[in-house]
Amino acid sequence: MRNNNLSIIGSGVSGLTVGCALLNQGGQTIIYEKSEKIEELGAGITLSLNATRLLDRLGILTELTKVSYLPKKIILRDYSSGHEIGGWPINLSTDNEFITVDRRDLVKVLFKHYQDLGGLVETSSEVSAIDFDNKRLEFSDGTTKSAEVILACDGIRSKIREQYFDNSKPIFSNFLAWRGVSDISFLPQFKESEEVNLYYGPKGHVVHYPIGNRGKVNFVGVKESKEWTKESWKEEGTKEDLLGDFTGWNEQLLKLMTSPSKIFKWGIFERSKIQSIQKNNLALLGDAAHPMVPFIGQGCCIAIEDAYSFGLLYSKLENLGKTFDVYEKIRLRRGNWVQRRSRLQAKFNHITNPVLVRLRKFMIRGMSKNLIRAIHSYDAHREVVKKMNTYT
Repeated sequence: MRNNNLSIIGSGVSGLTVGCALLNQGGQTIIYEKSEKIEELGAGITLSLNATRLLDRLGILTELTKVSYLPKKIILRDYSSGHEIGGWPINLSTDNEFITVDRRDLVKVLFKHYQDLGGLVETSSEVSAIDFDNKRLEFSDGTTKSAEVILACDGIRSKIREQYFDNSKPIFSNFLAWRGVSDISFLPQFKESEEVNLYYGPKGHVVHYPIGNRGKVNFVGVKESKEWTKESWKEEGTKEDLLGDFTGWNEQLLKLMTSPSKIFKWGIFERSKIQSIQKNNLALLGDAAHPMVPFIGQGCCIAIEDAYSFGLLYSKLENLGKTFDVYEKIRLRRGNWVQRRSRLQAKFNHITNPVLVRLRKFMIRGMSKNLIRAIHSYDAHREVVKKMNTYT
């Protein structure tokens, strides 16, 4: 491991994971976080095998599993009747290939592991500019810090990407997401309702699954929308508006979605496909590199893949330029493909034509299994090792 000064911008999933990956290999890291403390908004997430196997290699999965839920099946249902139209088992070979967890718990586990490894964090530290010639970070308070290697993990609203890559800003995807966390007692009374359940409907879909081990259920209801006029990324919504968006959907499902004291309406944003994710001594990771609509549950998984891949490359390749080069070759293609596939999934989920809806029921089992296999079977460790062999 080279003894460079590794500076990480952002303390989300990609920032903390790459910090752990680098520290595991003997590196020295510091995370700069613009907020006063490290925290996440409450929302459930799914982590599939392509992410969990990497967390296992980093020594994180055991602790994460303690605060996660381990479903046994993914079930696809009709939006109105709730009848099962497809499904397949998961967690067959081991008990932690696919987990559901509260994002806040994931960040807590990552942060603790990062600190236990000796990782440094400076909060209230907003990076305003990068001086590439002198290898320095400039902060909004006027201070500067040396930075030989810079990893931008500052999310979909990445100022680093905007300033130094494609001058882009997040754009509204024409989807809204209703989110909430309810008690497990409000689950619809369908067989295997406590598993991962996905409902397909006209111009929308809903997914729900338990998170952690405290009897809580996360739900997300997505609807197509032409306009998002709020400046904030999240606003508290009303039950009346939610019911209006999901008129005609299953009554038991709607009871679950309106059971929390607070429900939130999110605008789902994305960015266009990027052409490069590295420049000089700077690389983009996670949502800063390839933010995507959350329709195949891969946002956090891809962030973990990015983080692990960079950490392994940095520890094994002596030449820093080759490290950045190989990172881009591997991660740009993978990230852009998953980003594109997530967008296509929305069209499949939201079919309205009755003939196509019937056709989807016949095709769904094979198509869904093939998609799962293509995404979840990907092994970033194996891919990095294979690429490194061409450089050593």
